[in-house]
Amino acid sequence: MKGKYRYIPGTILLCLSLIGMITEGVPAWLSFALLVISCILMIFASRGTGIYNKAIKLVNTGKIEEGTQLMKKALNAGLSDSDSVVAAAIVLQNDDPELAKDTLERLTKASDGKIAGSALAYLSMYYWIQKDYDKAIELCEKAKANGYTSRTLNINLLTYYLAAGKTKEFSALVDEIGTSGASAPAIVDFIAVREMLRGAWLQAGTYLQALCNEAVPAFPDPYVHFAQVYLHYGNLEKARKALEKAEMKEYARYSVYTREMVSEMLRIISDPKECVPFTQAANRDNKAIVKIANGRLPEFTPDDEDFTLPVIPGYPAEPDFAELLNQDDTLDEREISTDLTEDDEKWLKKHHE
Repeated sequence: MKGKYRYIPGTILLCLSLIGMITEGVPAWLSFALLVISCILMIFASRGTGIYNKAIKLVNTGKIEEGTQLMKKALNAGLSDSDSVVAAAIVLQNDDPELAKDTLERLTKASDGKIAGSALAYLSMYYWIQKDYDKAIELCEKAKANGYTSRTLNINLLTYYLAAGKTKEFSALVDEIGTSGASAPAIVDFIAVREMLRGAWLQAGTYLQALCNEAVPAFPDPYVHFAQVYLHYGNLEKARKALEKAEMKEYARYSVYTREMVSEMLRIISDPKECVPFTQAANRDNKAIVKIANGRLPEFTPDDEDFTLPVIPGYPAEPDFAELLNQDDTLDEREISTDLTEDDEKWLKKHHE
């Protein structure tokens, strides 16, 4: 039995034992035997919780592989519904998607709306792994329609919208989240991507300046996006530095970016024959911006001549993002102006679809 139902056999025997002791309707030895058996069943039913607690400690200390293996044992042993969601999510992302899928599908039918919504949000990741973005979006939207909301749900849905090329829905959800999720690095990063798609590169860069140089996120996405911002201004040198930082970050098993993709992008913008045409391709239109944001590189043709300068001439003048942040010590990244500059307006007219 799974979830809370695993305690039913032990509970039944305990009740029979107590009734026998009180009414003396059965021999005392039988009541005592039922009590002992019920205790054994209760302990057996609880074994998953002990395994789960050990697994959580391992995961929290960075021993992901070892912790995941224990999580699989905990799921098979039996857990509460709330613990099962967490365990399934860890197993899904690090080892056995099919085992996690079976658990999460069961939990989507839970009477507790929070557990059902959380299960839907994590189950969507199974379909993300399968690149079935429509199904992943459907599950997240179902959770939202049922009144469930969480940071994980929003981050997942924003990821899927971008992957499916649904930029209107992506931007609408960023607006809906507003400042409520701006303290989460992943949400701030998505806000910066939305600004890039609007042609508001100054605002995108300011968000990323605050995020990469103040919060210092452990995942690579913001640094790759910062490289996109620098390429908008033709600054190859700063784009390289951003990608070098991205290379050193942690890569989840099923994250948008792979270390190989980031290394290839860095190699290209470091190549004297490829850096200029790649930068042009990266700034071609919103499709190219979304392509890089989804972990893919736009096509381009290398030049015959070498380019060795740190900045490509002819691009918009790059603002000092650090200075913009320091203009007001109380500036919160959620309050950054989203007014477009003159350069932004020119770029937007040329590239916006």
